[in-house]
Amino acid sequence: MDVPLAHLDRPFDYLVPDQLDEGAQPGTRVKVRFSGQLVDGWLLERAEETALEKKLLYVEKLVSPEVVLTPEVARLARAVADRYAGNLADVLRLAVPPRHARVEQAPAVEEPADLPDVKLDESGWSAYGATGFLAALTEGRPARAVWSALPGEDWPARFAEAAAATVRAGRGAVAVVADARDLDRLDAALSAVLGPGRHVALSAALGPAKRYRAFLAASRGRVPVVVGTRAAMFAPVTDLGLVALWDDGDDLHADPRAPYPHAREVLLTRAQLTGAGALLGGYARTGEAQLLLETGWAKEIVAPRETARARTPRSAPPATTRSWPATRRPRRRGCHRSPGRPPGRRSRAARRCWYRSRAAATCRRWRAPDAAPPRAARTAPARWHCARHTPCPAASGAAASPPRTPARPAAAAACAPRSSAPGAPPRSWDARFPASRSAPPAATRCWPRCRTRPPWWWRRQAPSRSPPAATARCCCSTPGRCSPAPTCAPARRPCVAG
Repeated sequence: MDVPLAHLDRPFDYLVPDQLDEGAQPGTRVKVRFSGQLVDGWLLERAEETALEKKLLYVEKLVSPEVVLTPEVARLARAVADRYAGNLADVLRLAVPPRHARVEQAPAVEEPADLPDVKLDESGWSAYGATGFLAALTEGRPARAVWSALPGEDWPARFAEAAAATVRAGRGAVAVVADARDLDRLDAALSAVLGPGRHVALSAALGPAKRYRAFLAASRGRVPVVVGTRAAMFAPVTDLGLVALWDDGDDLHADPRAPYPHAREVLLTRAQLTGAGALLGGYARTGEAQLLLETGWAKEIVAPRETARARTPRSAPPATTRSWPATRRPRRRGCHRSPGRPPGRRSRAARRCWYRSRAAATCRRWRAPDAAPPRAARTAPARWHCARHTPCPAASGAAASPPRTPARPAAAAACAPRSSAPGAPPRSWDARFPASRSAPPAATRCWPRCRTRPPWWWRRQAPSRSPPAATARCCCSTPGRCSPAPTCAPARRPCVAG
């Protein structure tokens, strides 16, 4: 029954009424009464008597007389459910597609009277020395192998040749691939080797009608070969003789629905239950495939070392190459905001950069436009430093512009070039400020008020630097006027005298 409950995952006995005796065969869909509700179910087996002594209920309805669940698929579904700790109802939901009444009631397609004989070409497998594998499939023996394909190998043609060898023995084959692109390649290869009318492609992307039509073609025994994605791993092929899987390490082979079976495990379990051959192929070997070889369950099909070396493309570096640091994107340095306004309050690093750029601009306005630096300093670039400011850029020799405010010349006047060359003589006041630009008067060099803490531009420009010690300094904005602050008492007499 289609009841996904763990404690109800077992068969139940029902009576078949006389009017449904002819159509109710094992593998058909039925509806039964369970716990007062009408639920879907599968007719697994019919028997003359039962071991239960209770009163049995009758089957309510026969959904369709079409046998869509073969005994081999039912046994496989039970084994998969036990392996993955799932319910049989969940596995059967993956194995049998939903019913499409119009497709089921459509007249059957007439099979061609005479199909051409299957031609088998063993030249592709001869490079691996695996002609014995095809011979075993032709004789109907359960040959199991793990195939490591060569680079550039036409693997759909090799799979088609293995399926053709199985068809020549009068048995069926199931081949599973990861995606629709691989399915199209394998479908074209099978059409070229087997001819039309001997295989169908089964995929969940076909749509309800096309998928159910392909499923019925396999369950009715009209085609011996079924290929497709993971939806084809439960395909009801008559007298299965070969299961093949390409690239078993692909994640698409794992079903995302409960109980989450993997196509590799389902096909290997199916080959073990039915005594069919198995073929796992890919360019790379997975750990599960290597385990099959180590346990002796399968044999290895691999090309000789000389053949693999001849088929592997050679790669050589070009004649001229660029080193990777040259191809890196250069890092942007400096401030990238408008110099007219400071950045936001949350960007501390950006505000620090902005104030430093303003201080550097002040230093550039007051640097000396005179002669070149000394000879000892020509070997290394000179940098300009300002008192209580960040380093100024290198001198360019351009004429300086007057300051914007009278409070900055005191700090700007302390700018002096420092050379990294040893023995560079310090520059004097006259060298820094020529006669055409005399030093500012003492009144403008004074601070307009007494301060006992570092000025605001120190705290904003260089927050990472330790501030200077707090000093009590009285200055005059105009001569003859002193600050009445108590801290200026020691300096009041010099201030009046000045």
